[in-house]
Amino acid sequence: MLAALVLAAAAIGAAAAPIAGTPVALPATEADVRAAIVRAVQARVARPGARVEVTVEDVRIRGAIAGTGLRATPDAGSRAGGPMRFILHGEGDRGARVGSADAVVRLRTAYAQATRALGAGAILTAADVAAVAGDPGRVPLQPLPQADALIGARLRRAIAAGGPIAGDAVTAAPLVRRGDDVATMVRVGPVVARGRATTLDDGVLGALVRLQIEQRRLRGRVRGAGEVEITP
Repeated sequence: MLAALVLAAAAIGAAAAPIAGTPVALPATEADVRAAIVRAVQARVARPGARVEVTVEDVRIRGAIAGTGLRATPDAGSRAGGPMRFILHGEGDRGARVGSADAVVRLRTAYAQATRALGAGAILTAADVAAVAGDPGRVPLQPLPQADALIGARLRRAIAAGGPIAGDAVTAAPLVRRGDDVATMVRVGPVVARGRATTLDDGVLGALVRLQIEQRRLRGRVRGAGEVEITP
């Protein structure tokens, strides 16, 4: 009887033991979760030529998180500068949900700050905004516009003196306006032709606008201040 019990126990142990060479998912550490949150935030707020420092505090993890290559997705409408919730997924674009985490996320970067109290509907001038660096506070997870890019933009809501001016607080200023004489370009294979035209619409960066060239009407995409690329 004893021998039979010993043999049964050995068989159970062998069945439970991992097969040699089979990878075993190890529990993820808090450092793994922090790193996933930092990657997620930086991917949403980064902009060319600007450094964004992300600090993650007071992490609270829910679920048995395991594996490497965690991916964090913030809740819709999340803002930095305070508590946030992230859904955690396993490795890969289609990794299964493995849990969630709450954390306080703060940024340090260059941003535009209101030099005085500004009312909704105000058209921003150079005297209204200042370029500063530091913690912008409670701002959406999107690239923060710089001071010079805000000149001519219209405020959607009031901003207190010293407050950050985030992208969702403004309506972008048109880079071309109806009736402007603008520089045009058109690409045909390796050939680039340049000219002038009159715009028939206001347009922000990337917008399609109508153009008048002598007796012809064409369409083009705004590529910069006073610049439109004609779409053949």
